[in-house]
Amino acid sequence: MSVMRASAVVIAAVGALGCADEPRVFRADAGPRDTGMADRATPVDTGELPVVDAGVAVDRPPVQTTRDFVRPGTPTDAPARFDGAEDPAGAPSLVYPDNETIIPPNLPSFEIHFRPGSGNDLFEVSFAGAVTVARFYTRCVSVGGGCALTLNETDLTQVADAARGRGNVVVTVRGTRSPDASTEANPVGRSAPITLGVTRDSLRGAVYWWASSGSIVRYDMGTAGARAELFLRGDLINCVGCHALSRDGTRMWAGRGPIPGLVATPIIDVATRNALGTPFNASFGSFSPDNSRYLASDGVRLALLNGANGMPVPGLAGGTTGSMPDWSPDGTQAVFSRPQVTPPFGPTGHSGASDLMLIPWSGTAFGAATTLLRSTGINNYYPSFSPDNRWVLFNRANGESSSNLGAQLWVTPATGGEPIRLTRADGGDANGNSWPKWTPFVERTGGEVDEPLLWFTFTSRRDYGLRIQQQGRAPGDRTSQLWMAAFRPTTRGGDPSTPAFWLPFQNIDQGNHIAQWVPSLQRQECGTGMMCGNNETCIGGRCIGAPP
Repeated sequence: MSVMRASAVVIAAVGALGCADEPRVFRADAGPRDTGMADRATPVDTGELPVVDAGVAVDRPPVQTTRDFVRPGTPTDAPARFDGAEDPAGAPSLVYPDNETIIPPNLPSFEIHFRPGSGNDLFEVSFAGAVTVARFYTRCVSVGGGCALTLNETDLTQVADAARGRGNVVVTVRGTRSPDASTEANPVGRSAPITLGVTRDSLRGAVYWWASSGSIVRYDMGTAGARAELFLRGDLINCVGCHALSRDGTRMWAGRGPIPGLVATPIIDVATRNALGTPFNASFGSFSPDNSRYLASDGVRLALLNGANGMPVPGLAGGTTGSMPDWSPDGTQAVFSRPQVTPPFGPTGHSGASDLMLIPWSGTAFGAATTLLRSTGINNYYPSFSPDNRWVLFNRANGESSSNLGAQLWVTPATGGEPIRLTRADGGDANGNSWPKWTPFVERTGGEVDEPLLWFTFTSRRDYGLRIQQQGRAPGDRTSQLWMAAFRPTTRGGDPSTPAFWLPFQNIDQGNHIAQWVPSLQRQECGTGMMCGNNETCIGGRCIGAPP
């Protein structure tokens, strides 16, 4: 435990991420105020109309009804202005999301990005399901050289309704120009269609992440109208960064700066933020499912601590090397990364060939570690157990595990077998996809084939449609954001992931990392003499945090 207690040889995990390695203010191509998140006006429902042309070939009975929604500032007769002849030259092009993306129905917002066709100034964005079409009419809301339609929670309910039965909708954008004196019906351009899946079940759980401002922020997916909340405040000097949550969400350990040192930090009670026991130094860690133990690492060696007070406890062979541990949800084992050549001291990551290891837990002690995935020269790191205990999600890269633009998303069966690259979620070879984590529950798709579905999040430095365009920038100028993708565990013989989507509750102007999921938020009770802490307000008997 001398290494775990000696901060002189431990480099903070937040230092590797670099509280200052992200641009403090992201230089959005569309301008600093054009985030699109203020476009929350409720569209006008013009009622149900018979469908004349859904524009989509379907293998089901014909679409029966269309629900039209006209954005404020758009002509109220917009649905009647798309009767002109087809004009391929005026076809808009969809940019985001990617084809076959799947989303949950309870996102707080979701955007469609497209480039207008020649002369277009009026647009119809159609979501065609098996028996219902939801159509939104809008002018161009400018973003990044194109247009964005922002769907709020009410809009997404309409899209989810259209997806019922088949489990997806076909998205098409049509564009035309406002009428002029020379013609009664202007030409209409139609984009190539894409398919967007919408699950039957809402996404459950709550997520905590590290923001490059140096703080930890959280969001509750299980509460309608939720907002992002500041949880632990830090700054670019006294940075709060790498964090580990217990699986029930009641306890947390979060490393603190200043950079590049590491201040010994205790486990805290999440509801009250009160310290539990003795501070200790670490870079990575994982709680046992019953919270009785905390498996910590300084980046070189593992140590077993009491999950309530941080004190060393027996149950792990001394000198066990490894980092980045994750305890399985069923409590029977843990997975961790082990470099084939042990580093000389305690870094927060590693750069050489690294294996994934499994170590069994008897309830009182760990047994001997075995190899889950042996490296052939590549760096395998950041492993994470799926909520059904069947899969280990991890990163793979040549070189450093920290901020590597070549990092890829992979998964391997927890019982051993060939690893699978999650190519569709990766979205390319230089997106810096990192820190993959599962959400806590197994969901269902609810489509034509009802099947289990898992969700996972990760950090990525990719473009976000037209809103964040950064692939041509130097690595240090790219902003890391949180992305989510679906995982179909019953897939046979191929990539079980789907294309990823940007999580809409994060701050687009700062870097966001390490999304850690729990079943629900733990809040301090308040009222009748019980007070909330700083930056919190008592609402409905619970303390609600201030926006970050």
